[in-house]
Amino acid sequence: MKVLKKIMTYVLVLAMVVSVISINPTETNAKVTIKSKKKVTLVVKKTSKIKVKQKGAKFTSSNKKIATVNKKGKITAKKPGTCKITVKVKKSKKKVTVKVIPANVTGLTAKNLTDKGVQLKWSSVKYATGYTVYYSTSSTGGFKSVKIGKTTTYVLNNLNPGSTYYFKVKANAKSGNKTYDSAKYSSVVSEKVRKLVWNDEFNGKALDTTKWNNDGATGAGGYGNNELQNYQMDYCEVKDGNLLIKPQFEYNPKTKKVVNGQIFSTKLWTRNQYSFTYGKVEFRAKLPKGQGTWAACWMLGNQSNYGAWPKCGEIDILETTKDASKTMIPQSIHTQKYNGMPTSLGNKHEDTVLSTATSAYHTYGIIWTSNKITFTIDGKETWTYDPGRYGGTGNKDVWPFDKPFYLIINCAVGGTLGGQVGTNYWTKVGTKTYDSGAVNDIYQDKMYVDWVRVYQ
Repeated sequence: MKVLKKIMTYVLVLAMVVSVISINPTETNAKVTIKSKKKVTLVVKKTSKIKVKQKGAKFTSSNKKIATVNKKGKITAKKPGTCKITVKVKKSKKKVTVKVIPANVTGLTAKNLTDKGVQLKWSSVKYATGYTVYYSTSSTGGFKSVKIGKTTTYVLNNLNPGSTYYFKVKANAKSGNKTYDSAKYSSVVSEKVRKLVWNDEFNGKALDTTKWNNDGATGAGGYGNNELQNYQMDYCEVKDGNLLIKPQFEYNPKTKKVVNGQIFSTKLWTRNQYSFTYGKVEFRAKLPKGQGTWAACWMLGNQSNYGAWPKCGEIDILETTKDASKTMIPQSIHTQKYNGMPTSLGNKHEDTVLSTATSAYHTYGIIWTSNKITFTIDGKETWTYDPGRYGGTGNKDVWPFDKPFYLIINCAVGGTLGGQVGTNYWTKVGTKTYDSGAVNDIYQDKMYVDWVRVYQ
């Protein structure tokens, strides 16, 4: 009987223990405890980890296009927007809000275009549907903003000439009815808005001789270039908002040869009237195509600087060559060391093929600073002459470009770059009869210059 009582006692005690265990929840049955943040902001392609106190958690994303999550709770941002990550342990659930934003803008640059405009460029940000540009005359505040579309090039106009502006950009991405901005601004860049200091728009009815002259402009036999033309003022005019230089020659139809001594054109320069040091220079021009033409817009240093050419320095902003299509545009510098003559190491230049050089206007320019010259066509950089590669700005044989230069516009005929002269692409404009009875045909072409501008 005593044994039976002991057995019953053990059974009752065991039952009570089992009962206590069943009503006390285990750790895995407790409510989900999230140890990491319940709101997460991620840049596209970045990741984050959801940390849960309990074991056995399962994770699901409400929108896998916005962000995904793996079985270990690692979130991967896919595209801008907001979604929820559900964390589930047994029957207990909690949610983490994930906001995905676009990456920060990189590669921002600023370049002065006109006396009131600055062009900004930056690298494209994936998923950005637009950008916000900020600008100010102070680097520390006072920024104004303008929202733009998906473009990564933007021109700010109506800025104050002579002022230095500071710029920064943010990326924007629209998802649903919300817009998500990048977390930080791009790096801040600055640019001084150059002031238009000299120009000729050729809007009058005659050449402005307070700006241009051709005093001392030699032609045939001059400059050592084997040119054939004689320069005379009669072969240019201002018409319809353009300077027209009109190279011309006589052609003997019997001998089928160009008549020597009857080849004419015009060279204009600002020598002794206007010269300057450093700045941005642009010529807008449409070039002649006639066989043998050699059009140029260029600059020479005053001989009083360092001596006669090539010591004085030369900057060729545009030229045409002897190629039949006249679409090869060399842009060059000449110095004592680099000048293209047999005794030098060759001039420094870059050739650009421009298929519409003779059929459309293009803007040819330089940006000339105290330590380099950058050449441009239609605002795009073509090449840069950096004297640091050849001896530095202190070496006048490679850098005579720290003194005043003057402007030149001309169209030679024949010569080292013009090549052989023929009637291809010239226009017959008349005939000339001589007392001997000889009748020569007169051929003419035209070089159009819309304007010339200097900014500093």
